[in-house]
Amino acid sequence: MNIRLSFPCVLLLVFTLSPAAHAVVNAGLAEDSSGEFRWFPEMPLFPKLVADGTGQQMSLSKDLDSKRIVGSIGGSQRLFETMIGRLPLQFSVGATVYGNFIRQPDVLDALTVDFFVDLPVDIRVSDALTVRTGWGHYSAHLADDGIEALGHHSINYAKDYIPLFAAYSLPAIGGFAYGGARIDYFTIPVRDGHCILEGGSEFGNLPLCSGMDLYGAIDIKLRQEVAWRSTQSYQVGLRLVQKGPRGLRLAYTYRTGADERGQFYDQTLTSSLIGVFLDF
Repeated sequence: MNIRLSFPCVLLLVFTLSPAAHAVVNAGLAEDSSGEFRWFPEMPLFPKLVADGTGQQMSLSKDLDSKRIVGSIGGSQRLFETMIGRLPLQFSVGATVYGNFIRQPDVLDALTVDFFVDLPVDIRVSDALTVRTGWGHYSAHLADDGIEALGHHSINYAKDYIPLFAAYSLPAIGGFAYGGARIDYFTIPVRDGHCILEGGSEFGNLPLCSGMDLYGAIDIKLRQEVAWRSTQSYQVGLRLVQKGPRGLRLAYTYRTGADERGQFYDQTLTSSLIGVFLDF
């Protein structure tokens, strides 16, 4: 494995073993800061984008329309919080491996393995508005042998990028809206498609009974590298046994449009996914 891939993999190992690692399960803002430097803040400034099919998370989903199984292991860890003037700032690290598997009668064949590492920097501009920037890397060529074995031609697909996003809390809908762009300043194999526009919302979070909330979420991306074709994700789910930022989600996701797997970036895919998500 080359040095470029070793650094993200070490980050993932450190994150996975960290006892403080967890992910937020609501759209709430971080609790008020006293102005002191704090390690491992409990609550986030920027909300988790649950309908984003490439977000930092731990999950297992089944495609109801095929034999495909999608698993992810990872998440995001908030490292510290401080103040820039009067504005709270958080620095985090995230890493997730996404695997796509084809269920055969007596074996699971690995089709793709996609890896994301993110170093987000979040700033709370007001009680409702938070902005995000930082740095990220995406590699989609970690299972080339598996792809070739299943009769597909593998490609070298990788990105280095800078996120530029804003999220706005909307209590009237029980959630928030967000939007922005991912700027891929290094991108292969397409070298002149540097932008992904993304927007969406989470809403509802309606209590059904003790320990069970109903929510909905939408995420839409427009991809320059494939002539601005969209990837659309629509999710409805239940939050269960939630305790602070930790909990379990069961969700159905309908996703259609440009394939988010790097090995198939120039193809389209429609999926009906039922999955379980562990937020910690």
